[in-house]
Amino acid sequence: MSRNQVATVTGPLVRALAKRWADANGLSREQSLLLAWAAGALASMAVMRV
Repeated sequence: MSRNQVATVTGPLVRALAKRWADANGLSREQSLLLAWAAGALASMAVMRV
């Protein structure tokens, strides 16, 4: 798999995990979405940098 393909898969996967964690820990809907978006973006960028 190329880096681009891995980044494309990693972003949504990390986003879903972060959202699930935020929901389980009582964050508001807005906080949950913001955390999920940021985590997904950072994970995708990290994959592209490695």
